[in-house]
Amino acid sequence: MGVSSEQGPEWAGGAAAGHAAHPDHAVRPGSSAQPDGAVQAGDAGAPGERKVFRLPGGLIAWWAWVIFAGANLVDLAITGRDHTAAEIAVSLAVVTGLVYACALRPRVIADSGGITVQNPFRDHRVPWGSVTSVDLAESVRVHCAQEPGAERPKIIHSWALYAQRRNRLRQELMGQRSSRRRLPQVYPPSSSYGQMPAEAQKMVDEPAAKLMAKQLDELAASARNHGAAAGPRVASWAWQPAVAIAVPVILAILVFTVFR
Repeated sequence: MGVSSEQGPEWAGGAAAGHAAHPDHAVRPGSSAQPDGAVQAGDAGAPGERKVFRLPGGLIAWWAWVIFAGANLVDLAITGRDHTAAEIAVSLAVVTGLVYACALRPRVIADSGGITVQNPFRDHRVPWGSVTSVDLAESVRVHCAQEPGAERPKIIHSWALYAQRRNRLRQELMGQRSSRRRLPQVYPPSSSYGQMPAEAQKMVDEPAAKLMAKQLDELAASARNHGAAAGPRVASWAWQPAVAIAVPVILAILVFTVFR
């Protein structure tokens, strides 16, 4: 699980949120950092710093593809001198644009002003005062206050933060088991040495996306308690992934159909 942070302005009268650093962001002197994958429950105070929430799977997929594509392009530059090499090169470029849009770009950003949900081609910006809650279903969902003229409140789904169905089913089963009445133990455990506290064990067992949803929900609640102003949700199309895909696709059409 990746959460990165950069020091920023604090909410008036509020403490800054807990620090969690991602490897691709530098941690400034004087700030504390947690290793990638560590999120502390109750660590989210007033949202006074910029935090980036994403799962490591997207980064792993991106860098794995970059290494693969780069190795192939180097090989083509050395040995390929025909039209087939050009076709392979533009095909690699098209897939690189898709991987960038779907794996590297998606993330959720929390800062002093609100939440920004970056999906492959669409961005949503919601002020803290308009965020009613954040939870997890198939993916992390940001619930927005109902806007004037809208039939129902808007729910924004994050592409970057999702829970695998297997993990969700395991959590449901664990919840059912914990709710059952347990029989008293006849013999106490021989030793508790090396055993994790119950709260820490629960955090380890929970999906990373669920921990991130809880932290975002705590940030939203803290911001509302500090008097964060509500405002309209702003949605916009992202031009970077569109260009990253459109340019290679145009080149591929030219190579496959025109320059033969």
